[in-house]
Amino acid sequence: MKIALIGVPMYYGCDNPGTERAYEALLQAGLVQCLEKHGNEVVSCQTVREVPVRDKYFDPSMEYLQEVQEMMEELTQMVRSAMEQGYFPLMIGGDHALGIGSLAGVSYHVPQEDLSVVWVDAHTDINTPDGSPSHHIHGMPLAVAIGEGDPALTGIGARKVKVDSENLFFCGARSIDPPEWALIQERDIRCFTMQEIRQKGCQNALEELVGCVKTPYLHLSFDVDGLDAALFHATGLPIPNGFTIQEACSILQRIVASGKVCSMDVVEYSPRADEDGQGLRDVMTILDAIGQALAQVSNPMTHVPSQQKGGIPS
Repeated sequence: MKIALIGVPMYYGCDNPGTERAYEALLQAGLVQCLEKHGNEVVSCQTVREVPVRDKYFDPSMEYLQEVQEMMEELTQMVRSAMEQGYFPLMIGGDHALGIGSLAGVSYHVPQEDLSVVWVDAHTDINTPDGSPSHHIHGMPLAVAIGEGDPALTGIGARKVKVDSENLFFCGARSIDPPEWALIQERDIRCFTMQEIRQKGCQNALEELVGCVKTPYLHLSFDVDGLDAALFHATGLPIPNGFTIQEACSILQRIVASGKVCSMDVVEYSPRADEDGQGLRDVMTILDAIGQALAQVSNPMTHVPSQQKGGIPS
C-alpha cells in the first residue's frame, strides 16, 4: 500500500492539551519504519498547520469552532489530494474532531451511498451543538458527517452529507450521551455496544459487523479510548471495560482485510498522559498490526472508474 501519512496536531476538539503531540511522538518512535517493514511505502508525511487560538468561545455551543474549522479545511484538501494520487490517507491525531476533515476529504472521491464508516470508539461522537453536554467538537464529527450541526462544519467538503446513516457503524461504544442515543435510534444506526460484543463474543460480533458493510468503500476510524482504561491510560478520557490491545489489533486487521478500507484515522493518544511510555508502545503495536494488514490488500480507490477519480462536484 502506498500510504500518505497526515498528522493533525490538534487538541481543540477535546480541549485537553496533549493529543496535539501524538504524531510527532509516533514519528520519533519509528512510525514510518513500522509501516514500511511490512512492504508498504510511505510516500509522504504531511502535517496540518496548527492555528493559534483566536476566540475559544466564538460560539459557546462549540468550543474553538474557528480553529477547528480552519484546520479541518486544510486536512480536507490534504486527504483529497492524497486520494487523487491513488494514495491511502492515514490520519494520525490529534483529537477525534479530525474525523470531520477526513470524511470531508473522502467526500470528493466517494459518493455518500458508496461509503460506510466504522467508528471504533468508547463514544459515538454524534452529538449536535444543541445537545452536547461538553460543547467539545470531538464529540460531534459523526453528526457533522450525516449532515447535522453547524454549517461551518457541515459545509466543509464536497457535500453536506458525507455518509448515509444506514452505512454508519459503531464498534465498542459504552459511553453514550442521551441526546446521542436518541439520534442513533431516530436514524436507526447500528451500534455494536461493548455489552453486545461481550455477550456475543468479540469474533462473532466482528464478523457480524463486517457483514453489515454493503458499500464498496469504507472509512475506518480508531480512537484509543476504545481500549480498556485498566490497560491503557494515555488518553484524555480513559473509559473502563474496553478492548484489550490484542482485540483492537484483531478488529482493525479484520476490517482492513475486507479490502474496502480507503482511508483511516488513529486518534486521541496523548503523550502528556503517558508517564511511563507504555501507551506509546501500545499504539505502535496497534499501528504495526494496521501496517501488516494494509500490506496484504490493495487500495480500493485504485479501482475507481476514471471519470470518478477527478472528484465529485460539490
